[in-house]
Amino acid sequence: MTIYLDMDGVLADFFKGLEDYYGVEHWKQIPDIENSIRSLKNTDFFYQLLPFETTTRLVNYVLSAGDDWGICSSPLRDDFANSSYWKRRWLEDYNITPAISKMIFTNSKHKFATNKIDGTPNILIDDKPSNIAEWELHGGIGIRYQANQDDFEEYLIPAIDQAIDLADKVKFV
Repeated sequence: MTIYLDMDGVLADFFKGLEDYYGVEHWKQIPDIENSIRSLKNTDFFYQLLPFETTTRLVNYVLSAGDDWGICSSPLRDDFANSSYWKRRWLEDYNITPAISKMIFTNSKHKFATNKIDGTPNILIDDKPSNIAEWELHGGIGIRYQANQDDFEEYLIPAIDQAIDLADKVKFV
């Protein structure tokens, strides 16, 4: 079993980054948000994001669980190489570097929902409900967590522990 951490919304404050980048008080004030996000193409936007207060504690907790861990993050559409590069650099600068084979940048996260050898469900901690739904549909265990909204100690820690217990009991082969 591998515990995968999403970056934007879980480790890095994507929405605060958008607010700063576009000079607004709240990201919902950005006109045409889809085009605004697309305009981040070929920039170092992801490198400029700040970590959440809980980022180090989350990574340390996952490491202390003794299980394999990784990053599973989506790059911008049509900006795969550039987005992935700056996300990797961000991870290196904040000393959050899993094994290179577990540093995954993809728009198809669900492909990593289970261990391909023994069918054990992997765990994904992600802020996007559709990523969690797709992950679970493909046999993984998803935890929806948004660092700027959800309580780390009272919600996330017990959810991780419960997911690890479930993954240890379940094999899909």
